[in-house]
Amino acid sequence: MILVTGATGPVGSQVVAQLTEAKVAVRALTRDPKAARFTPEVEVVAGDLADQESLRKALDGVDRLFALMPTFGKPGGRTYDRNLAQAAAAAKVGHIVRLSVLAAENPQAADPHTAYHLNGEREVRDSGIPWTFLRPGQFMTNALSWAETVKSEGLVREPYAHNKQAPIDPADIAACAVGVLTSDGHEGRAYPLSGPEALNIEEQDECLGEVLGREINVINVPPDVARAEWLEEVYPEMMVDGILKHMGDENGIHGKVFPHVEMLAGRPARTFREWAAENADSFR
Repeated sequence: MILVTGATGPVGSQVVAQLTEAKVAVRALTRDPKAARFTPEVEVVAGDLADQESLRKALDGVDRLFALMPTFGKPGGRTYDRNLAQAAAAAKVGHIVRLSVLAAENPQAADPHTAYHLNGEREVRDSGIPWTFLRPGQFMTNALSWAETVKSEGLVREPYAHNKQAPIDPADIAACAVGVLTSDGHEGRAYPLSGPEALNIEEQDECLGEVLGREINVINVPPDVARAEWLEEVYPEMMVDGILKHMGDENGIHGKVFPHVEMLAGRPARTFREWAAENADSFR
């Protein structure tokens, strides 16, 4: 049995679906089972990352765990990994696969977003349970935040629009997780994950425009303006500052392409163009 936390999000729900398709017994953890929408094959259990007792019950009989934690800005978020790791150790779970972030490749990273995930990785290591970390960079689904301005104005407003990153489809992250959860030999490994090509935002929008059959213009917003706008939209301040730091790292790790999707998922990573074609209706 595999337990998936964060099971209703864009990555967790894909992990649940792909495990189910592979005929693997899967249990989905959620605070509100009645609101969850899974196929009948999925066992849905109630649990809260702040409540170790609920986690112990959810982990009963679990062999492997996929740990996807909430945004680090959540109150008490730094204790969630400890709660889950301790409950997993008590349940004698055999393997934890934790979703982390690409910037955690640098163990000295100081921005709060990365520090949150590095703390989580430490808690998992300290549990004594065999572990694997998956470290993706930018998600292709981040582009969905452009949908309204693309539809209404034919433009995208972003800071650091010239800097290249190698965005990854969340479905590919899930496929890597499933590959690790259903095979051996990944213990003690941390895999950086990326899409198959490094693209800046202008190039991503060119792909999207070709799929939509119309031109999309890009406005390169000053970082301080973008920061103020994101804070006004009630994003946590530490998350905003962390994301801006990574977006502005012109020659850093987020622009690198890694081979691990094909290695772990058994197929090539999807391109941004393929993702855009599948999600074109969101921008029309």
